Amino acid sequence: MSINKRILLCLLLLLLVGGVSFHLIHQSPKYIAQKKEIEKQESQLVHDKDTKLPYTFLNNVIAQSGATSSVYYKSLDTGEVFYNFSGKMPAGGLIRPYVAAALLDAVKEGNLSLDETVTVTAKALRKKSPALSKIKPGSKVPVRILLEDMMLDQDETALYELVRFIGWDEINAYLLRKGYADTILGSPDLVKTEETAEDKEKSETISYTSVNDMVTLLTRLYEGTCVSKELDAYLLGLMEKQNDRQLLGALLPKKLRLAQVSTSEGRVQNAGGIIYAKEKYILVIMTDKALRKDETMKTINQISSIIFNTVNDKEVFKK
Repeated sequence: MSINKRILLCLLLLLLVGGVSFHLIHQSPKYIAQKKEIEKQESQLVHDKDTKLPYTFLNNVIAQSGATSSVYYKSLDTGEVFYNFSGKMPAGGLIRPYVAAALLDAVKEGNLSLDETVTVTAKALRKKSPALSKIKPGSKVPVRILLEDMMLDQDETALYELVRFIGWDEINAYLLRKGYADTILGSPDLVKTEETAEDKEKSETISYTSVNDMVTLLTRLYEGTCVSKELDAYLLGLMEKQNDRQLLGALLPKKLRLAQVSTSEGRVQNAGGIIYAKEKYILVIMTDKALRKDETMKTINQISSIIFNTVNDKEVFKK
């Protein structure tokens, strides 16, 4: 056999082996699983490149935040969206509207009532409780008041008492049932009234959520499809009365209508809300591992301002 024929035969064999290997690899369970995961992730991407937001400028601002950051903007008028990252992050106080939604859902189903009362003992009172720290230990507090204290004053005692009232398992089951894939209420020991040996063995977890889930929750509240139109409007009304505007609203007009929730706990600074501007939109910003809290807060202020000015056709100052 000539050298040329041998070379040709070797090439054919290599092509055959390569083709078989390619087929086997692409039919392997591991490859198929990876492909499905990639397709799933791609199907969740909702980044709209046609939106008028200044991508490069926004991404540069986000990169300078000094923290792990997620930002999600969604126009309620046009449906346009922008986000730079999406993933599960510590929720901090952003878990509150989920707890509120779980409570109102149970009320709608007739399982619980806002008129029921909860006895708040001295042992139940927590440090960050600007509202309930004023009551006499042993007082009976209506569930409606607990809900309003949790949302308006970020009262931790109200949050913990509502978790006990609704049930930790019930809240997490609600989150799963409603499709909040990245959201979980942490610290299962919250539902315990007494510490037992079994409780000590449980590892305490923190609550998590994502900008994706927060945007979904806020969209449903806006559309009246979260619980019911009446109860969704009630919860949004509480979010509008929340006076802490130091994150999303710090650089926005003071009279601007804003239904929002925010939290600033250690290295976690999160905010999300509906901004009723010329163009109504949702904005959720989550940060973690902030090395310089003040700088991270300023970054959140700036991101909110950039988006507000852009959607209102105002000039955006770029350094």
